[in-house]
Amino acid sequence: MRSRVIAAAVFSIGLAGAPQAAEVNEQGAKELRNILTQSLSQDLARSDFVTVKPVGDQYEIVYDLAKFFDKINSRAFSVTGFKPLSLFAQPVEQERWHLTGDNSLDVALHSPTSDLAYSIASNSFDGIFDPAIEMMRSMGIKSSGVKFSSVGTGPRSGRKLDATIDSLSFAHTVTDSSEAGKVDLQLQGTLQHLNERVTMRPDGSPITFSADSVDTHFTATSLPAKDLRALIHFFVQHVKAKQLSESGSEKFEQLVHRALPVFGSLNKTVTLNSVLVATDKGKVGVKRIDYSFKMDGLTKASNVNLELRAEQFTPDADLVPVTYSAFLPSTLDVQLGVPNINFAGLIDTGLDAIGPHAAPVSGEALKRTMFPSGYGTLEFPKISATSGVYDVEISGALKGSTKPHAGYSLQATILARDFDKTIAAIQDAAKAEPRLNKVSFGLLAAKGFAKTDPDGRLRWDIAMDEDRTVTVNGQVMKKP
Repeated sequence: MRSRVIAAAVFSIGLAGAPQAAEVNEQGAKELRNILTQSLSQDLARSDFVTVKPVGDQYEIVYDLAKFFDKINSRAFSVTGFKPLSLFAQPVEQERWHLTGDNSLDVALHSPTSDLAYSIASNSFDGIFDPAIEMMRSMGIKSSGVKFSSVGTGPRSGRKLDATIDSLSFAHTVTDSSEAGKVDLQLQGTLQHLNERVTMRPDGSPITFSADSVDTHFTATSLPAKDLRALIHFFVQHVKAKQLSESGSEKFEQLVHRALPVFGSLNKTVTLNSVLVATDKGKVGVKRIDYSFKMDGLTKASNVNLELRAEQFTPDADLVPVTYSAFLPSTLDVQLGVPNINFAGLIDTGLDAIGPHAAPVSGEALKRTMFPSGYGTLEFPKISATSGVYDVEISGALKGSTKPHAGYSLQATILARDFDKTIAAIQDAAKAEPRLNKVSFGLLAAKGFAKTDPDGRLRWDIAMDEDRTVTVNGQVMKKP
């Protein structure tokens, strides 16, 4: 949530410069408070938004976030319900700080488009902060009784979302990267018993989503810690600004360029277990869903890849006609990638758009910036599905021009195992559904163009150029 991000940013910026006294005392508390508030505006610093006092061998730091949001609330949004959050900071070896905290949360946010409510019955954390890199070296978070709701207002009136999580835990570690001055981040998390209920309109039927558990693993390499911290510092200082001045825009642009490419690589994997989606039409269960996302840093030629795999679909019996039940996939695997995206150019375009003399940027200009070569490519290294009556895999790439009304080209390979078994299953299903006869005839015709690989699978190598000429295994087909 944005409030927690802001609080964490404000805390870590100040603590990075906090000296470690050999003895915890009132003077040390006063100095620590001055450091924690030095990056804030004068009215915030004077508002008792932050208080510090010595407690034994550590300092208790209390953030009264209600006072913080009283200062930054605007017509765009307002936040209520905050109660003071307590953190404990204890100096430890290597000039680091041991941080602990245990708080509950129950806040509401109102904006012209929605009313949000967010609560946590218990939220504890324990970690080590390293001023040398201005980041948490390690941190463990455990939460229970998490609830979230969103009710649409204005144009979104009638849209409603309710979500609960029984418990969640996250742990992250930061280690020095092989590149000087940069760090690598690893984060692992688990959610237990996630439940969501969504209604899109007042008279609409709800859609519910649940999962027994959700496991997440995230890594990012070569993070420029100090440059990213400078960006967060800039954001905190300008959080109330409606528009940056010319000098502010120049400063922000310099900070962004210093931080580029932001990371060397980014990887995220998510596994959902025992998923269930329910509507007024029925329920569909999935035993396991795996999702992964990978990308390079924000450069002039970045690669983005994602993969989605699902296993064991179990829909209600009346959702899938008996005739088609044999064709329900037992596994589904989709791998997609987009190479050579000019993220650095997009960032420059975005920076130009926020300046005081910014001009509108057209969609066509954005496409040309993203793909300077004039072509964008969607790669699909693997799209596969299996069941008891088929085993099919497709791979290839779709290439399209960024010019308006331009064509596209395709290179693809289709592989099918036990193809005769698939045709026989469709012919059997056609006895109850005659329309499937056309499908079986089409597959029989396709078999005539196929080649056989050493492993017994049938292969079709398909190519289509920009003038829509199609070839299958080298044989030119009639243009569509």
